[in-house]
Amino acid sequence: MEEALDRYEAALEPERRLVTGDRVLARLLAPDCESDLFARWFLRAGAHGVYLSRHEGWWLLDESPGNRPAETGRPGEAPDADAPGADSPGMDTVAMLLESVHAAADWWQVRYGERPDVEALLATPPPAAAEFYVRLRENVVRGPAPYCGAAVDYEVARVLVTAGPALLENCRRVFGRDSGCCGFLAALIGRQGGQLSLRRHRLGSCLTGHPDALGRMTAVGKTALACSAEFLTECWDLARADLEAGGKAR
Repeated sequence: MEEALDRYEAALEPERRLVTGDRVLARLLAPDCESDLFARWFLRAGAHGVYLSRHEGWWLLDESPGNRPAETGRPGEAPDADAPGADSPGMDTVAMLLESVHAAADWWQVRYGERPDVEALLATPPPAAAEFYVRLRENVVRGPAPYCGAAVDYEVARVLVTAGPALLENCRRVFGRDSGCCGFLAALIGRQGGQLSLRRHRLGSCLTGHPDALGRMTAVGKTALACSAEFLTECWDLARADLEAGGKAR
């Protein structure tokens, strides 16, 4: 298993360096990132993240015991989001994310005297990268090689774990450590950090069980990484447009 994982990790490393060196991500993680631009990006990323989270929890699959996906990488059937008493991890994610978005809108109102229209943001068509990610996930888990979903889960979680602490620190700097804005992100990073080794183990099991699929797995992992970076960039560009529309262009 370790040999297969080492080969996968070596193949992904150049792509990971491109993502971590991305202009937008570097600026988001910088301690001097402008507060208004960061806040508008946070609103955009959170609102469009709700779209991702509602797709059977595929943004953040739960790896905890009893909820862990099969070694094939194919997720279980998601509960009906509208069913009475629905209480899945995905639904918890949506509720926490919405709370965070509304808290950021409240912060903006206190600071600038106007409240962003959260409902309008939620109703806005998602960025192209978000739709592409959903299609990628659907095509992988419903296609001939569903085990490649393990590469998607691992790479997305790895981005959260590696970039998350600096992103959370900026969130706390901008909104305040005790604000309701930071709770979702802190829980998300902690959860993914605790599950990253499980995701890596599942990835290794899939690679070992399908020794001829390394090329396919690395291609899927690279696509997931590129999609993550593009989502951040699109939300950044939308945030800048929001500032310009509100007369706060920089």
